[in-house]
Amino acid sequence: MRKKGSLLRAIALLLSFMFVFALAGCGKTNTGSQPTAAPTKEPETQQGSETKTDDDREMVGNMYKTGIPIVKEPVRYYAMGLQMNNTRPSNLDETELFKKIMEETNVYIDWDLIPQASWTEKKNLTVASGEYPDFFYGPKSLSHDEVQKFGADGVLIDIEALLDEYAPNINKIRKEYPLYDGFIRSMDGKIYQLASFTDEGFDSHISSIINKEWLDNLGLKVPTNTDELYNVLKAFKENDPNRNGLKDEIPMSFLYQEGNDLNREVKRDFRPIYYAFGVVDTPFYIWINNNDEVVFTATTEEWKQATAYMAKLYAEGLIDTEVFTQDRTLLTNKLRTQKNVGVYFDYRKDQSMILEEDQEKFTFMPALKSPDGKQVWARSQFFSEGGFAITSKAKNPEVLIRFIDYCNSEEYSVQMAYGMFKEAGWNQTEALVPSETVPGKYEVNSGSRPENVEPSDWFMSAPIAQGCTLLTKTALDKYVAEKASSVAKTKACEVYRPYLSKWPYNYAFKFSPEELEELTLLQTGIVQYVIQTHSRWMSEGGIEKEWDAYVAQLNNLGLKRYIELYRNAFERVEK
Repeated sequence: MRKKGSLLRAIALLLSFMFVFALAGCGKTNTGSQPTAAPTKEPETQQGSETKTDDDREMVGNMYKTGIPIVKEPVRYYAMGLQMNNTRPSNLDETELFKKIMEETNVYIDWDLIPQASWTEKKNLTVASGEYPDFFYGPKSLSHDEVQKFGADGVLIDIEALLDEYAPNINKIRKEYPLYDGFIRSMDGKIYQLASFTDEGFDSHISSIINKEWLDNLGLKVPTNTDELYNVLKAFKENDPNRNGLKDEIPMSFLYQEGNDLNREVKRDFRPIYYAFGVVDTPFYIWINNNDEVVFTATTEEWKQATAYMAKLYAEGLIDTEVFTQDRTLLTNKLRTQKNVGVYFDYRKDQSMILEEDQEKFTFMPALKSPDGKQVWARSQFFSEGGFAITSKAKNPEVLIRFIDYCNSEEYSVQMAYGMFKEAGWNQTEALVPSETVPGKYEVNSGSRPENVEPSDWFMSAPIAQGCTLLTKTALDKYVAEKASSVAKTKACEVYRPYLSKWPYNYAFKFSPEELEELTLLQTGIVQYVIQTHSRWMSEGGIEKEWDAYVAQLNNLGLKRYIELYRNAFERVEK
């Protein structure tokens, strides 16, 4: 018998704590690491006329305008960012590639990457204190809303003029990808950030994955709608599909919230269940439907039906009771070690949370048909905002612009994304080695990983998912044969491509500073209330009885204006 009251109180307390800091950002003592007090050589304001060196390179103060090193005397900066993958070892300064780049450029960085669960709180406290870093770094370290707000507040600087003068590699990309240049601009027309991306043609983030071995053991087929899924999950619970004589199976598991950033990528949570009812639910409950209408998902009939379905699954023991509190590490352990999960959600099936030896034991579930026969899946865009942004604390920001541009040459952008170029047979770290099938190109050495080293324990030679990397298809095709994980993701995207929504679920809305201030206040109350109510309905039921009061409370919290702000932001760009 579940102790529902205790569980709900724990959930409510956890969510309240997360959202107070996630969106309000107010005064709690900062216990994280602090900027280093004494850099190798503190950057100084570049003064005086330009000079030339013996090799005929122009200088501005301590900085060379072209070539390497970037500065004559070593300098050091402090960076903060979101740690996208906390299941892999190495901080950025420990990766061989960044050590090499820092030595080549004479620009040294003290990296401070914060796990996703505590990043929003740490970021807001740091900005509120005024003791923010020289720059923010890493995919989605800042949301679009934060970029615009921090830019308007003077926390971030406009880098467009510096890019124009000192960033030939990035400027080439801006011309090659006009949508990218528009994406990184704020509503005021300024550029406060760089977004990271890898152009591999991926157009969806999440996949539904089911244990095919269990299906085969029970003589069942892959479900195609929610009724069939319910029946399969019941069979997983009751009929010992792993054939060990124990009732230890978890029919379905997921991460209820993968981090508390409302602009996070949806990769491992429950939202495919909502797609199955015809609504593309998002962490902030705003969806642009195929009729170009801005919809608040959490008051639609489809969302109500999906939530009632989730409550039914939970009440019958078909959903993991730890979904509200578990993290990716715990879920990965259930899949790899306990091997007792029937259905879960992930970015891709292969080369991710399950072991390579178990990949053939799982298969994709398609986009399930909704009660009215429709199939929909959330489209995603591949730009990840907030990958690099310089603050007003940074001295000589042109040095940082040259540094990030150097990291994004064709040759280095490939290595930033996949690993350093290494010789054949290299197995000390994840890296790129000469391809055995495509002469003149490289491939990731995933097959060379020592047998006694798990994928999650294998050190990275480069930032890979942690870097602000701008990897074009031109550079990718020039250097890299297909990577196993990319092949795996391509397969996942192919499953869901026929059902993709017209607009990406992570559409980049742009607001004025005044709109952002109003939106933040509304969003704090509305999103927190929906999550608290949803988690209670899912674990305890009651949605039918409480629905009208729930909608009324949302209206009291300013729902009409909340939708209007998003609608205006969409229509000013698209209509």
